[in-house]
Amino acid sequence: MKKSMKRFIAASLMVAMVLSLAACGGSPAPSSPAPTPVPSSDPAPTAPAEPTYGSAVEEAIAKAEKMTLAELEAAAKAELEANPSLTFNADSLTSGVKKALAKFEEKYPWTAGRTAYNSKKGSEYQPKLVAAQKADSYIADFVMIQDASFLKNAMLDTGFLLSYDPSGEGITIADGDKDPLVGVTFNKVFLYDSTKVGKDQLQNVWQMTGVDGVSLKGLSNVSYQNPLGEDINMSFLIMLTSPAACEKLTAAYKSYFGKDYNPADDEASYQNIGYKFVAEFIKNVGYWHSSDTSEVKAINTYADDGRIIFAGLCKLKDYEYYKDDYKDTPQYYTNTVSGAGWNNQVEGFDGFVYNMWTLIPKTAQLPYTSCLFINYIHSQEGFDAGWGGILGYYSSNQNISSVEGDPALSVWKEQCIVEDVAYIDESYASVVKFINMQLAG
Repeated sequence: MKKSMKRFIAASLMVAMVLSLAACGGSPAPSSPAPTPVPSSDPAPTAPAEPTYGSAVEEAIAKAEKMTLAELEAAAKAELEANPSLTFNADSLTSGVKKALAKFEEKYPWTAGRTAYNSKKGSEYQPKLVAAQKADSYIADFVMIQDASFLKNAMLDTGFLLSYDPSGEGITIADGDKDPLVGVTFNKVFLYDSTKVGKDQLQNVWQMTGVDGVSLKGLSNVSYQNPLGEDINMSFLIMLTSPAACEKLTAAYKSYFGKDYNPADDEASYQNIGYKFVAEFIKNVGYWHSSDTSEVKAINTYADDGRIIFAGLCKLKDYEYYKDDYKDTPQYYTNTVSGAGWNNQVEGFDGFVYNMWTLIPKTAQLPYTSCLFINYIHSQEGFDAGWGGILGYYSSNQNISSVEGDPALSVWKEQCIVEDVAYIDESYASVVKFINMQLAG
């Protein structure tokens, strides 16, 4: 929900409350505990009176967005000093947040010992977020979550998770990444042992349906994590049915089979070429793995089957050959030797690009500290602290470059299927029903 709409709704509610109170002679009770205000002695921006907001946290975020960095730092410091018993809680499923928090405490000594990183697995954490939303209760001051299918319907549409727009020198974020605010972007690609397989094995995505093309052979050695247990893999399959993906699949189909796709040629009646690909891909998966991390760690053991593993590019940080061959060198994680490789010129698409969003619950107790931390992880210093120097991690701050040896995020977005929150939200039920039918055989 955009801020302008939030303000309109909040203003409308306030008018209704005033009219009701005039008739009953009462005074409104706060809908949720408000954070302790910043003492007036601390620096604060001068600005026209703000409109009424739906929550005190929304108001704090709106004020923070107009502050200079120095003013935001002062507001966060005053907030913590005024609440000595509170801890800044950051919930996330990426350990990069934990690393960034450690450097955050070093940068701001007055936060030392006052922050906590809480590791949360998405599928286990989602019910807790929903429960907090329904009870309008505290859960954390900052959350970094993924899974577009959960984000919009369960969280954004309820107004429980809010976006802060970070700004300042060196921070440039595209409008499309601001609401909800993208924190870190990732990609999943098709990985294999480059010493035994070679990049030419997978050249066109239609090979993964197992059917031979005019010059390339079908493949049946793809390893994929079951989408019923991995929400990103489910989102990927859903996005394959989108208009943008269908364009890529149609072009790749013609190149692979030497003819245009004709729905009349299919025995089954598919809604579009994306549904056809999803059905045939699922049927042809050769291996179903339970963990991307474990699979990538074992990538060099699959010499006989030349296994192609759909997994996060960032998982290469756990691959032993990278660590053994390049440990403590500037090339750490960025060279492909004695092991994992990938082809970033696959006809159709190279993989899947998806996000983790950095958001603030409307029941946060330390909203100014939340805004300051978000500002920090979107800076070069903060991003480097949590995710810098590793393949497969990309900041939404356009001024932060990809690690050497890794194509820029803009390149990946051109060559991959890109997550679209709106499409996943509107098509989730029907496409997931179709996917479940294919998984059931």
